[in-house]
Amino acid sequence: MPTKRTGHLVDQQTAIEDETRSMWELHRESFEASGQETGESSADFDRLVDGQVRRARTTYQKERALKELAGYDVDWDQISPQEVLALEKLVAQNPQEAQMQTFLEENPKFLIQALTGGHGRYQIAKPRLGAEFIPDFMVAEMDSMGIHWFAVELESPRKKAVRGDGSPRREVHQALAQVQDWRSWLSRNLEYARKRRDEHGLGLIGIDATVPGLILIGRREEYPEHYNEFRRSQLDRQRIEIHSYDWLVDVARSNSSRQLQLYAKTSYLHGRT
Repeated sequence: MPTKRTGHLVDQQTAIEDETRSMWELHRESFEASGQETGESSADFDRLVDGQVRRARTTYQKERALKELAGYDVDWDQISPQEVLALEKLVAQNPQEAQMQTFLEENPKFLIQALTGGHGRYQIAKPRLGAEFIPDFMVAEMDSMGIHWFAVELESPRKKAVRGDGSPRREVHQALAQVQDWRSWLSRNLEYARKRRDEHGLGLIGIDATVPGLILIGRREEYPEHYNEFRRSQLDRQRIEIHSYDWLVDVARSNSSRQLQLYAKTSYLHGRT
Protein backbone atom coordinates (compact mmCIF):
# COMPACT_ATOMS: atom_id res chain seq x y z
CA MET A 1 0.00 0.00 0.00
CA PRO A 2 1.15 3.59 -0.58
CA THR A 3 3.02 5.14 2.31
CA LYS A 4 3.80 8.72 3.32
CA ARG A 5 6.95 10.67 2.57
CA THR A 6 7.38 14.17 4.06
CA GLY A 7 3.69 14.45 4.74
CA HIS A 8 2.18 13.28 1.44
CA LEU A 9 1.27 9.99 -0.16
CA VAL A 10 3.66 8.20 -2.49
CA ASP A 11 2.71 5.44 -4.88
CA GLN A 12 3.54 1.79 -4.33
CA GLN A 13 6.49 1.83 -6.72
CA THR A 14 8.11 4.72 -4.86
CA ALA A 15 7.42 2.99 -1.55
CA ILE A 16 9.19 -0.16 -2.79
CA GLU A 17 12.15 1.90 -4.00
CA ASP A 18 12.37 3.70 -0.65
CA GLU A 19 12.13 0.45 1.30
CA THR A 20 14.87 -1.18 -0.81
CA ARG A 21 17.17 1.80 -0.41
CA SER A 22 16.58 1.96 3.35
CA MET A 23 17.30 -1.75 3.73
CA TRP A 24 20.62 -1.48 1.91
CA GLU A 25 21.60 1.70 3.74
CA LEU A 26 21.76 -0.38 6.91
CA HIS A 27 24.89 -2.02 5.48
CA ARG A 28 26.72 1.20 4.52
CA GLU A 29 28.84 1.41 7.66
CA SER A 30 30.13 -2.17 7.43
CA PHE A 31 30.75 -1.77 3.68
CA GLU A 32 32.80 1.37 4.17
CA ALA A 33 34.74 -0.29 6.99
CA SER A 34 35.66 -3.27 4.79
CA GLY A 35 36.39 -0.86 1.95
CA GLN A 36 39.50 0.31 3.77
CA GLU A 37 41.00 -3.09 2.97
CA THR A 38 39.40 -3.77 -0.42
CA GLY A 39 39.76 -0.26 -1.83
CA GLU A 40 36.02 0.13 -2.40
CA SER A 41 34.61 3.57 -1.68
CA SER A 42 31.32 5.10 -0.60
CA ALA A 43 30.65 5.85 -4.27
CA ASP A 44 30.92 2.11 -5.00
CA PHE A 45 28.30 1.45 -2.35
CA ASP A 46 26.04 4.14 -3.85
CA ARG A 47 26.25 2.41 -7.23
CA LEU A 48 25.45 -0.93 -5.60
CA VAL A 49 22.38 0.51 -3.87
CA ASP A 50 21.20 2.24 -7.05
CA GLY A 51 21.43 -1.07 -8.87
CA GLN A 52 19.37 -2.85 -6.24
CA VAL A 53 16.71 -0.10 -6.38
CA ARG A 54 16.51 -0.40 -10.18
CA ARG A 55 16.14 -4.17 -9.87
CA ALA A 56 13.31 -3.83 -7.34
CA ARG A 57 11.58 -1.24 -9.54
CA THR A 58 11.85 -3.40 -12.67
CA THR A 59 10.53 -6.50 -10.88
CA TYR A 60 7.57 -4.53 -9.56
CA GLN A 61 6.75 -3.03 -12.96
CA LYS A 62 6.93 -6.37 -14.77
CA GLU A 63 4.61 -8.03 -12.26
CA ARG A 64 2.13 -5.15 -12.48
CA ALA A 65 2.25 -5.09 -16.30
CA LEU A 66 1.42 -8.78 -16.56
CA LYS A 67 -1.69 -8.22 -14.44
CA GLU A 68 -2.96 -4.79 -15.42
CA LEU A 69 -1.84 -4.24 -19.02
CA ALA A 70 -2.69 -7.67 -20.40
CA GLY A 71 -5.71 -6.20 -22.20
CA TYR A 72 -3.55 -3.57 -23.88
CA ASP A 73 -0.61 -5.70 -25.05
CA VAL A 74 0.23 -5.57 -28.76
CA ASP A 75 1.46 -8.40 -30.99
CA TRP A 76 4.26 -6.18 -32.24
CA ASP A 77 6.84 -8.56 -33.67
CA GLN A 78 5.00 -9.37 -36.90
CA ILE A 79 3.75 -6.80 -39.39
CA SER A 80 2.82 -7.78 -42.93
CA PRO A 81 3.36 -5.89 -46.22
CA GLN A 82 -0.43 -5.82 -46.60
CA GLU A 83 -0.79 -4.02 -43.27
CA VAL A 84 1.87 -1.50 -44.27
CA LEU A 85 0.09 -0.92 -47.58
CA ALA A 86 -3.19 -0.24 -45.77
CA LEU A 87 -1.50 2.47 -43.67
CA GLU A 88 0.25 3.94 -46.70
CA LYS A 89 -3.02 4.15 -48.68
CA LEU A 90 -4.81 5.87 -45.81
CA VAL A 91 -2.05 8.43 -45.29
CA ALA A 92 -2.00 9.15 -49.05
CA GLN A 93 -5.65 10.21 -48.78
CA ASN A 94 -4.70 12.95 -46.26
CA PRO A 95 -7.52 11.92 -43.89
CA GLN A 96 -8.95 13.80 -40.95
CA GLU A 97 -7.42 13.25 -37.52
CA ALA A 98 -10.44 11.19 -36.40
CA GLN A 99 -9.87 8.72 -39.25
CA MET A 100 -6.22 8.27 -38.23
CA GLN A 101 -7.25 7.82 -34.60
CA THR A 102 -9.72 5.09 -35.51
CA PHE A 103 -7.27 3.32 -37.80
CA LEU A 104 -4.47 3.31 -35.22
CA GLU A 105 -6.84 2.11 -32.50
CA GLU A 106 -7.91 -0.79 -34.72
CA ASN A 107 -4.33 -1.48 -35.85
CA PRO A 108 -2.20 -0.97 -32.72
CA LYS A 109 0.93 -2.45 -34.31
CA PHE A 110 1.89 0.80 -36.02
CA LEU A 111 2.50 3.22 -33.16
CA ILE A 112 4.68 0.74 -31.28
CA GLN A 113 6.90 -0.11 -34.29
CA ALA A 114 9.40 2.61 -33.36
CA LEU A 115 9.84 1.23 -29.84
CA THR A 116 12.74 -1.07 -29.05
CA GLY A 117 11.81 -2.94 -25.86
CA GLY A 118 11.89 -6.70 -26.13
CA HIS A 119 9.64 -7.91 -23.27
CA GLY A 120 6.28 -6.41 -24.20
CA ARG A 121 4.59 -3.41 -25.75
CA TYR A 122 1.29 -1.80 -24.87
CA GLN A 123 -1.11 0.78 -26.30
CA ILE A 124 -3.94 2.61 -24.54
CA ALA A 125 -6.24 4.78 -26.66
CA LYS A 126 -7.75 7.96 -25.21
CA PRO A 127 -6.75 7.52 -21.55
CA ARG A 128 -8.30 10.18 -19.35
CA LEU A 129 -5.97 12.27 -17.23
CA GLY A 130 -8.56 13.40 -14.73
CA ALA A 131 -11.30 15.62 -16.13
CA GLU A 132 -8.89 17.93 -17.92
CA PHE A 133 -6.94 16.00 -20.55
CA ILE A 134 -7.30 13.05 -22.92
CA PRO A 135 -4.11 12.12 -24.83
CA ASP A 136 -4.74 10.37 -28.14
CA PHE A 137 -2.59 7.43 -27.05
CA MET A 138 -0.27 6.26 -24.33
CA VAL A 139 2.13 3.59 -25.53
CA ALA A 140 4.67 1.68 -23.48
CA GLU A 141 7.52 -0.77 -23.87
CA MET A 142 9.05 -3.16 -21.36
CA ASP A 143 12.76 -3.91 -21.31
CA SER A 144 15.36 -5.02 -18.78
CA MET A 145 15.20 -1.58 -17.12
CA GLY A 146 11.42 -1.64 -16.62
CA ILE A 147 8.50 0.01 -18.37
CA HIS A 148 8.77 3.20 -20.43
CA TRP A 149 5.78 5.32 -21.48
CA PHE A 150 5.33 7.67 -24.44
CA ALA A 151 2.48 10.15 -24.87
CA VAL A 152 1.16 10.51 -28.43
CA GLU A 153 -0.60 13.53 -29.92
CA LEU A 154 -2.13 13.10 -33.37
CA GLU A 155 -2.75 15.87 -35.84
CA SER A 156 -4.16 15.24 -39.30
CA PRO A 157 -1.85 14.29 -42.20
CA ARG A 158 -3.56 17.09 -44.13
CA LYS A 159 -2.54 19.74 -41.59
CA LYS A 160 0.35 21.97 -42.53
CA ALA A 161 3.18 21.89 -39.99
CA VAL A 162 5.16 24.80 -41.43
CA ARG A 163 4.38 28.34 -42.57
CA GLY A 164 5.61 29.74 -45.85
CA ASP A 165 8.67 31.19 -44.13
CA GLY A 166 9.58 27.76 -42.71
CA SER A 167 8.56 28.48 -39.10
CA PRO A 168 6.31 26.06 -37.18
CA ARG A 169 2.60 26.72 -37.50
CA ARG A 170 0.25 27.29 -34.57
CA GLU A 171 -0.88 23.63 -34.68
CA VAL A 172 2.66 22.46 -33.88
CA HIS A 173 2.98 24.79 -30.91
CA GLN A 174 -0.44 23.71 -29.67
CA ALA A 175 0.58 20.05 -29.88
CA LEU A 176 3.78 20.78 -27.95
CA ALA A 177 1.74 22.62 -25.31
CA GLN A 178 -0.57 19.60 -25.02
CA VAL A 179 2.32 17.33 -24.11
CA GLN A 180 3.54 19.84 -21.53
CA ASP A 181 0.01 20.04 -20.06
CA TRP A 182 -0.07 16.25 -19.68
CA ARG A 183 3.29 16.34 -17.93
CA SER A 184 2.12 19.08 -15.56
CA TRP A 185 -0.98 17.06 -14.72
CA LEU A 186 1.12 13.97 -14.05
CA SER A 187 3.45 15.92 -11.77
CA ARG A 188 0.42 16.87 -9.64
CA ASN A 189 -1.30 13.46 -9.77
CA LEU A 190 1.49 10.91 -10.06
CA GLU A 191 0.29 8.67 -7.22
CA TYR A 192 -3.21 8.52 -8.75
CA ALA A 193 -1.86 7.89 -12.25
CA ARG A 194 0.26 4.94 -11.11
CA LYS A 195 -2.33 3.46 -8.75
CA ARG A 196 -3.99 0.17 -9.66
CA ARG A 197 -7.28 0.32 -11.54
CA ASP A 198 -8.93 -1.85 -8.91
CA GLU A 199 -7.97 0.91 -6.46
CA HIS A 200 -9.60 3.51 -8.73
CA GLY A 201 -6.32 4.69 -10.23
CA LEU A 202 -5.30 4.92 -13.88
CA GLY A 203 -3.01 1.89 -13.83
CA LEU A 204 -0.22 3.68 -15.73
CA ILE A 205 2.50 1.60 -14.10
CA GLY A 206 5.78 3.40 -13.60
CA ILE A 207 4.85 6.52 -15.56
CA ASP A 208 6.50 9.77 -14.54
CA ALA A 209 6.03 13.46 -15.17
CA THR A 210 8.83 13.61 -17.75
CA VAL A 211 7.09 11.15 -20.10
CA PRO A 212 8.50 11.61 -23.64
CA GLY A 213 6.11 12.86 -26.31
CA LEU A 214 5.48 11.93 -29.94
CA ILE A 215 3.61 14.28 -32.29
CA LEU A 216 2.46 13.16 -35.74
CA ILE A 217 1.48 15.91 -38.16
CA GLY A 218 1.48 16.55 -41.89
CA ARG A 219 3.50 15.07 -44.72
CA ARG A 220 7.26 14.82 -45.21
CA GLU A 221 7.46 16.89 -48.39
CA GLU A 222 6.32 19.89 -46.36
CA TYR A 223 9.19 19.60 -43.85
CA PRO A 224 12.02 21.97 -44.95
CA GLU A 225 15.51 21.52 -43.56
CA HIS A 226 15.38 24.49 -41.18
CA TYR A 227 12.15 23.07 -39.73
CA ASN A 228 14.05 19.87 -39.06
CA GLU A 229 16.43 21.92 -36.93
CA PHE A 230 13.45 23.03 -34.85
CA ARG A 231 12.34 19.39 -34.51
CA ARG A 232 15.81 18.36 -33.32
CA SER A 233 15.80 21.14 -30.73
CA GLN A 234 12.47 19.92 -29.34
CA LEU A 235 13.82 16.39 -29.07
CA ASP A 236 17.03 17.54 -27.37
CA ARG A 237 15.47 20.04 -24.96
CA GLN A 238 11.91 18.81 -24.43
CA ARG A 239 12.11 15.05 -25.20
CA ILE A 240 9.31 15.50 -27.75
CA GLU A 241 9.62 13.97 -31.21
CA ILE A 242 7.77 15.55 -34.15
CA HIS A 243 7.29 13.38 -37.23
CA SER A 244 5.28 13.23 -40.41
CA TYR A 245 2.97 10.33 -41.17
CA ASP A 246 5.39 9.27 -43.90
CA TRP A 247 7.85 8.52 -41.10
CA LEU A 248 5.29 6.20 -39.51
CA VAL A 249 4.88 4.38 -42.85
CA ASP A 250 8.66 4.10 -43.30
CA VAL A 251 9.20 2.62 -39.84
CA ALA A 252 6.49 0.01 -40.44
CA ARG A 253 7.84 -0.80 -43.90
CA SER A 254 11.38 -1.18 -42.55
CA ASN A 255 10.25 -3.55 -39.80
CA SER A 256 8.16 -5.54 -42.26
CA SER A 257 11.16 -5.91 -44.58
CA ARG A 258 13.40 -7.13 -41.74
CA GLN A 259 10.80 -9.72 -40.79
CA LEU A 260 10.58 -10.96 -44.39
CA GLN A 261 14.38 -11.21 -44.58
CA LEU A 262 14.47 -13.14 -41.32
CA TYR A 263 11.73 -15.48 -42.57
CA ALA A 264 13.59 -16.05 -45.85
CA LYS A 265 16.83 -16.79 -43.99
CA THR A 266 15.08 -19.18 -41.60
CA SER A 267 13.31 -20.93 -44.47
CA TYR A 268 16.61 -21.35 -46.33
CA LEU A 269 18.34 -22.79 -43.28
CA HIS A 270 15.51 -25.28 -42.86
CA GLY A 271 15.41 -26.25 -46.55
CA ARG A 272 12.05 -24.58 -47.31
CA THR A 273 13.19 -22.56 -50.34
